[in-house]
Amino acid sequence: MKKKRNIGRKKIDIYQKSFSFTHRYNKEKFAFERLKSLKNNFALKINNRLILSAIVFSSLFLAVTIKMIEINLLYTEKGNYFVENVKTKRGNILDRNNASLTANLLTSHISVNPKAVYDKKKFISKVSAINNRFSSIDLDKLVSEKKFFWLDRNVEPSELQKYIDLGETGIEFRDAYKRKYLHSELFSHLVGKVDIDNTGVSGLEKSFDKFLQNEENNDLILSLDTRIQHIVRDEILAAMKLYKATGGSGLIMNVNNGEILAMTSLPDFDPNTKKANDNNKFNKNTLGVYEFGSVMKIFTAAMGIEEKIFQPNTKYEIENHIYIGKHRVEDVHRPCELKMCSVEEIFVESSNIGTIKMIRDIGKELQQDYLSQLGLLRQVNIGIPEKAIPIVPDPWRTVNTETISYGYGLSVSPLHLAVATSAVVNGGYLIQPSLTKLGDDKRYKNQIFSEETSEIMRYLLSQVVAKGTAKEAFNKDADKAYTEDGKFKYLVGGKTGTSHKIDKKSYTREKLTTFISVLPIHKPKYVVLISLDDPKGINREYGEPYNTWNWSDAGWNAARVSRQIIDRVSPILDIKARYVPNENMLINTSL
Repeated sequence: MKKKRNIGRKKIDIYQKSFSFTHRYNKEKFAFERLKSLKNNFALKINNRLILSAIVFSSLFLAVTIKMIEINLLYTEKGNYFVENVKTKRGNILDRNNASLTANLLTSHISVNPKAVYDKKKFISKVSAINNRFSSIDLDKLVSEKKFFWLDRNVEPSELQKYIDLGETGIEFRDAYKRKYLHSELFSHLVGKVDIDNTGVSGLEKSFDKFLQNEENNDLILSLDTRIQHIVRDEILAAMKLYKATGGSGLIMNVNNGEILAMTSLPDFDPNTKKANDNNKFNKNTLGVYEFGSVMKIFTAAMGIEEKIFQPNTKYEIENHIYIGKHRVEDVHRPCELKMCSVEEIFVESSNIGTIKMIRDIGKELQQDYLSQLGLLRQVNIGIPEKAIPIVPDPWRTVNTETISYGYGLSVSPLHLAVATSAVVNGGYLIQPSLTKLGDDKRYKNQIFSEETSEIMRYLLSQVVAKGTAKEAFNKDADKAYTEDGKFKYLVGGKTGTSHKIDKKSYTREKLTTFISVLPIHKPKYVVLISLDDPKGINREYGEPYNTWNWSDAGWNAARVSRQIIDRVSPILDIKARYVPNENMLINTSL
């Protein structure tokens, strides 16, 4: 029997997957697998990028952290911005009480390295807008030369920020110290000043330059007292105004050890400023030399007494005039009413005629010898470079001997005069003047006069104040100003000096008035020297203070200034300058 054929039908094996079924199954599967694969790949890439970003940002953060630590803890200025470390500070200068006279202000020097300038036009435009020292043309020329140059120096922080804010390459900053003088003009001639590089160029700044620049930061302690310096300057300024003087000078020195407590020269200058008049920078006390007039009679009297050529009671005949060569010399007033006057009267009333007769007995050789021993013929040693050499006659004729005896023909500085006078009153010992603090010990070099001569000279100087050419300043005028009963006296001795100034080869009508005083006169500790340049007389109503009745000699001005200074400094110096006679205070003399 034949099997039936299933025409048109295909037997389906249930165990066999059809093509369409298989195809449909694989497509979905493949799509799913592909989607899954894409998701996995995307996630992998994201993870890789996140990891990479984390590494990058972590590295940057680490670098910034390290740099911040370096800047804050380990940084030393030596990069391209600040190109040099801070220089060693200059030591300060202090007065005897450790009050600072100087200070160091941190500033910056600004320079330009033209080779580092990126945009020259932009650089010049920005810099010229804040810098007045250079024009745009000057800057263009300097930058074009490709050489280092200073843009500004000693720039203070407020101005420095302006340059920093420019943000220009090529600008370099160097730290520096600018010297500041805290009292402006007060110590200008003594302390001096430094230049732009902080190097001393005058005064103590120059003399002690190496000491002050030492890395140990040494401070220099002076003998000067700021309080006393203020008083001396204040009184001389007032006197210049009152007497219409063109200048003045003053100093106070310890007669036993040479310490200078005050020294002022007017007019003066402010060392903090760049410009100063040459006349203002001139130190009259140490650099100026002058013919001082009658104060030189101190040495004429002292050498004659020391050599026992005369004594205070020795008498000389005083005529109305005397001749030195062809020149006629007269006295302003007679030293006494009689024809014969004593050495004391000649000295106290400052007789030129009597002094000439005294020096004629002393002679040229002795005069030269004593003036040389007193240091009046050579440069005085002091701690500043501004020092004068006396103008000494050459050849030294008889006429020079006679004119020098009363203050003409030998030009010395005020410091010379103070040192020599100290030797006359301190027991006869020459001292070495000093601007640095030494201590209380006496610093005598060699003895020129005996104690006996020194005692006699102290007496003579006291009589000048009591009844001589300085009596108007220390007695009558002082009584009106300070007491009601007018009974106190001064423990001060001194000598007036009035000289005419010389112009080329002839003397003028202009005067130099000087008063040198010693206090306390019975036991000298200090010498006070005051000079006024061409003071004028004052003519006011009778009885008004400071009336000079048109007199312009030293007893009417320089002596008054000295008294006012003595009144103010005595409490500071802890000395008694005045006394009431009923206190039974006795000034011991050999007379």
